[in-house]
Amino acid sequence: MLLDSDGENFVQYVNRSLDEEEDFHFLRFEFLQRLNLAQLQVKLVRTKSQFQKSGKASPADLETLQTTLAAYATAIRDYRELRSARGIDNAETKKRKLLLQRFFQSENDFNDPFHSHYAFFKHGEKQIDPVRRALMRYLPARLAYSDEERRQRSREYAEGKPPLRVSQFVDKLVRFSVSITGGTFLVIPMLIMAIQSSQVKSLVTVSISVIVFALILSFAIRLTNVETLVSTATYAAVLVVFVGTSVGGGS
Repeated sequence: MLLDSDGENFVQYVNRSLDEEEDFHFLRFEFLQRLNLAQLQVKLVRTKSQFQKSGKASPADLETLQTTLAAYATAIRDYRELRSARGIDNAETKKRKLLLQRFFQSENDFNDPFHSHYAFFKHGEKQIDPVRRALMRYLPARLAYSDEERRQRSREYAEGKPPLRVSQFVDKLVRFSVSITGGTFLVIPMLIMAIQSSQVKSLVTVSISVIVFALILSFAIRLTNVETLVSTATYAAVLVVFVGTSVGGGS
């Protein structure tokens, strides 16, 4: 049973969280979750052994088994859900633990019970490629935020925190940058090969260009393996055609 002072602390703690934190951090209780799973597993193993030894199961035994299996399945789902939450870094973990100790530390607590994995959920967060993610982080907030998110997250916007969703400005800027980069990757190698062209020079230029192109696709743009392979092969094919045309014309 909670004391009146504990109830006041809970209200103050939650009010502070609502006022200062966008995401609510919670303890994952790894030890307790695994302890619960372990005891349910052992209980089911003993039940299985009992049934196999006696060769029968009463209605009461089956009802108990059904309840235990349901609790076991629920515990597994809960553990998986908690493990999927995003963990916070060490500095934020220390800050969170000190805050909980300030509000709820008791003289009866043993062995630092607030030491645990701290996590939070990011609901509705979409996968964003590294280029858009970098622009969302480093562009001024007035450019990175959409009008809708600026209204919904006015505190975070005022504090200069990065947005969660890609604004139209960031999306169009990335598309324009990709278009310019794609054209540049074709024009520059062709100019290099066109000036005093030779077969060795052309092959070296194509090789370096394809490697750089593949690196950018791999680390800067979020593509599947098949899309990366097709894009790189297409780019290499265009340059090879130019090499064949230039070398053939020169000979």
